[in-house]
Amino acid sequence: MTNKPHILFIMADQLRADSIGVAGHPLIETPNIDLLANQGILFENAYTTSPLCVPARISMTTGLYPHNSNLWQNDCTLPLDSDTYMHRLKESGYTTCSIGKNHLYPMENCNLYINHPNYNLIGFDHIEDMSGTWGIIEGKSVYTDYLENLGLKTDLSKYLKDLEDKPDLVRRFIAEPLPIESEHYIDSFIGRRVSEYVEGYESEQPSFVYVGFQGPHEPWDAPEEYKKYPLNSIPDPIPEKPQGGWLSEESKNYHTYAQYYQPSHPDQLKEITAGYLGKIAMIDESIGHILNAYEQKGWLENTYVILSSDHGEMLGDLGRLSKSVFYESAIKIPMIIRIPETSDYKPLRGTTRNQFTELIDIHATLLDISESPMWEHQDSISMLGPEKRNDVLSEVHVHYMLRNDNWKIIVGKNGNSLQLFDLQKDPLEQINLCGNERYKQVELEMRSKLLNRLTKTTYRSGDLDPELSSHFINPDNTETPHKL
Repeated sequence: MTNKPHILFIMADQLRADSIGVAGHPLIETPNIDLLANQGILFENAYTTSPLCVPARISMTTGLYPHNSNLWQNDCTLPLDSDTYMHRLKESGYTTCSIGKNHLYPMENCNLYINHPNYNLIGFDHIEDMSGTWGIIEGKSVYTDYLENLGLKTDLSKYLKDLEDKPDLVRRFIAEPLPIESEHYIDSFIGRRVSEYVEGYESEQPSFVYVGFQGPHEPWDAPEEYKKYPLNSIPDPIPEKPQGGWLSEESKNYHTYAQYYQPSHPDQLKEITAGYLGKIAMIDESIGHILNAYEQKGWLENTYVILSSDHGEMLGDLGRLSKSVFYESAIKIPMIIRIPETSDYKPLRGTTRNQFTELIDIHATLLDISESPMWEHQDSISMLGPEKRNDVLSEVHVHYMLRNDNWKIIVGKNGNSLQLFDLQKDPLEQINLCGNERYKQVELEMRSKLLNRLTKTTYRSGDLDPELSSHFINPDNTETPHKL
């Protein structure tokens, strides 16, 4: 076998940056995730490229922002001719494996085996594609076959269908534990399948294994033994505050977007949070089983592990559940790189970095670790290299966000400013300053910085629309700001 390191890439779905033990969460215990951080680097300021599953995952896979790929929503699919990190890994001698939720192609209620040839074409040698919980109802995958063989699929599909049809959307988020034993939950199954793959690996080539957990994405249906948090111990969410009278109607409308959480009783959100934390505990347990398989194989001392999430989760903050917004709870993600004993980066084990990183940077980092050549056109930078980011860019539904140490701005698809936050004075993002004349110059400067980022990273889809570019810089026919 070559001396190249093995690479294990663990991707959670909708995991907040603050919801792991090593990040200081007051309740959750994640000993296996914490171990990865203690043996590597914890990046404290990592942000998603898009607070929505498919565009986030496609950006990470291709190294291109949504405004480059023109893939903005969950109904998008990754083109089969895309330059992916998997292609580069294969060219560098790796076998490539994906087990779990990849979500680069349609998933819900479909035969996921149909997608397997597509995953082979974009660079995976071995693929076991699985959906989220809702895909169990009518879908077909390695996991649903497993349930069917155990005689569990029919009753479980009926249970989920009844839950999906509930008129109270919030009940879908709370959910009761599934009517199956915890060992049959999808994330437990994924952990076992990865362990079995590692145990049976016979190739002399170094391995790359992608692990796509379904959780802690809703429904938050963790088994009771994992929902071990007394409701009175669960922290309250970030409350909303009345907004200033300076907001435009467009800003007001954007403020209410995705604000569909209305608790029917005070403890409802705490029940939701208990289920969310329970699913994280299940994932951590599965990670422990996977790491044990690597150790038993004799691989662990020569294995890099990257752990992250496609985006975060509002979890009641500012009156919201889910994602697709640019608040910190939805865009800030965990980012850990476990450094193997054999690596030249070994002195970095057990360190913390507060530099800005983006989900898209996993792409370049994987190529760096594997000593693979970079693509000519991509927006990713290696988290282990010398280059550092001064700000972070995130995009969804043709809306744009730029965040630096002090400020965050959100601009809509028509070029109008929608939100502006002073992160030094208002770190909880409760007061939108967009339209406040006192902060007009800051708004214009942040718009200019955002336009500069978009312009510098636009090459696949051509130049930015000239009218949009003009509106970014000079929205009200005012004097063009100095570009800082």
